[in-house]
Amino acid sequence: MKYQTHKKFLDKDLFDKIKNIIMNKDFPWRRRERMTPTDKMYFTYCFYNYMAPQSEFYTPYIIPILKKLHAEAPIQIRANMSISALFKTSGWHTDYDFKCKTAILYLNDCDGGTELKINNKTTFIKADANKMLVFDTDVVHRAITSKKEPIRYVINFNYFTNGDECI
Repeated sequence: MKYQTHKKFLDKDLFDKIKNIIMNKDFPWRRRERMTPTDKMYFTYCFYNYMAPQSEFYTPYIIPILKKLHAEAPIQIRANMSISALFKTSGWHTDYDFKCKTAILYLNDCDGGTELKINNKTTFIKADANKMLVFDTDVVHRAITSKKEPIRYVINFNYFTNGDECI
C-alpha cells in the first residue's frame, strides 16, 4: 500500500463534534515557525506526543479514530491549521524516517489538499471534509493551502500498525 483515501471516514456525529471543537474560534492553537525549512508559520495543537496523551480531547475523540485506523501505537497526533495567506505549499517532506503510517483527516472542504510524490509521479488529494488519506510514512508529501478558503484544517496522525494492517 502506498496510499488510500476513505470518504466519509467517521460517522457524522463524531466528525461534527471533532470539527466543531477544532474549528471553534477559541480553540487553543500554538504557533509554529515552519513544518519544513522552506515553510512559513502555521498553527498546531498536539493531542499525543512523547509517548503520552497531551490533550483532554485524546480519549473521547482521537482513540476512536485510532481504532478505526487499526493503529497499534500512536507516535504523534496533531491538528494543523494552515492559513492560506501565509503560504501556498509546504516543502516536500516525510514525517518520520522509519516505517510507520501517516494519516490525514481533512476537517473542511477546500481546493487545497495534499500532494504525494510516488515513483516520481505527483498525485493531488483534494481536501474534502471527513476524508481520510492514509499512506506509508516514506511517501514524500506536502500540504497545499486553499486558493478560495482562508484556512485548511486537518488532523495529522503518525502511528505504528501490526505489519501492513491498516484500513
